[in-house]
Amino acid sequence: MVEQQKVKMPSSSPDVLIIGGGLAGLSAAVELTSRGISILLLEQKQHLGGRTYSFVHPETGDEVDNGQHLMMGCYHSTLNYLETIGRSSLVEIQSNLSIIFRDPKKRPSLFQTVSLPAPFNVLVGLLRLENISFAHRLALLRVGMELILKNPDTNKHLQSITVAEWLDELKQPEENKKYLWDIIAIGALNDSTDRISAALFVKVLKSAFFGSRLNSSMVIPKKGLSTVLVDGAVEYIQQRGGIILTNTSVKRIPDITTQITSVELESGDVITPKAVISAVPYFDIPRLFENPGTIGLTGMDQFISSPIVTIHVWFDAHFMQEQFVALINSPIHWVFNKSKIYGREDEGLMYLAMVVSGAHNLVEKEKDELITMAHHELKRFYPSASIAKVIHSLVIKEKRATFSPKVGLEQFRPQHKTPVQNLFLAGDWTDTKLPATIEGAVQSGYECAETADKFIKSKR
Repeated sequence: MVEQQKVKMPSSSPDVLIIGGGLAGLSAAVELTSRGISILLLEQKQHLGGRTYSFVHPETGDEVDNGQHLMMGCYHSTLNYLETIGRSSLVEIQSNLSIIFRDPKKRPSLFQTVSLPAPFNVLVGLLRLENISFAHRLALLRVGMELILKNPDTNKHLQSITVAEWLDELKQPEENKKYLWDIIAIGALNDSTDRISAALFVKVLKSAFFGSRLNSSMVIPKKGLSTVLVDGAVEYIQQRGGIILTNTSVKRIPDITTQITSVELESGDVITPKAVISAVPYFDIPRLFENPGTIGLTGMDQFISSPIVTIHVWFDAHFMQEQFVALINSPIHWVFNKSKIYGREDEGLMYLAMVVSGAHNLVEKEKDELITMAHHELKRFYPSASIAKVIHSLVIKEKRATFSPKVGLEQFRPQHKTPVQNLFLAGDWTDTKLPATIEGAVQSGYECAETADKFIKSKR
């Protein structure tokens, strides 16, 4: 992974100042430097990537992600970003969507699409789900019709109800919710179905199940997130003259009227950019801007964080053969076999990463309790886990992993343009029409870069 060093302040008059080195800021910088526009990107932390990064585990040498991220074939902006920074070879794209669902009381069930045009590839896959009775599988078609007929970006009813209410309206049996919809919804939107917006869930399903057949395929990083998503971007930006500074903070920006003319750093340096992209998360906005209302941000108190807990465990025996599985009837939602994903399934220790989304009830528990719980759950799903010993373990709690996409929040998600002429907002929390995803972050960065470029050219 690329090590970032704090360097002496370069030219203080870049075309664009980007505040925040997460994926939104990095993708904006990649796009702007590709157009020959000078940028200065500032990140207050030592590492880049924001809430999407990895580090080397000292005892094993494995790359550990702060939280496991699965991407999908419908992440077109992200795939374009990976191609641009030369990292597309570090992800595996399934030829057809394939997810194994495990239930301790039933045999594993495979949800796999077929080689037909969308959405028929998905419909056939749904009708083949063995752990759902055939009568209930037919009920899944009601969801398919809803996806065809409703536009989540304009449908006021979808925007006013939760996923749970939407599934009830479509008369989805409990079996369908338990074995399919709940696990997909919680994984995609990172909160419980009685909180999250039906409109956003429908948006996710339409993006995945319509258009190209590969839209529904999983995109699996074969290396750590920093290696896949960050390091190549840093190299790309720097090779084109862009400047990146870590451990560098902006002082609180005072009230602005029509345009930002200068930005003071905590170091005392003053930057005079032509345009500014704020790519900080929603919870850092009050720290950065003295009065968010002056840049059009109202209702910031409506954003509530939803946590993700990832339990990393290294075992002395290999008992899981799949790359990843979804667990039914378990507090753990997903298990990722990192040894297999990294191409080392027959070597040394078996490294598993277990993910709990919307982990409100687990985030305050102690590490030892979470490790014990995780091992107990694995024994329920994999009996041979009983003879495997835990050699190393690590628990990562991202208490502010994402915003909770509750009903009604969409009206408070800001546009990329602000009332300040040369200030633009990027981040997965802005009005991307998507939940808090890698795709939303990257898409917002690209859109802000496009808008900033147009602004700069209009002033020449």
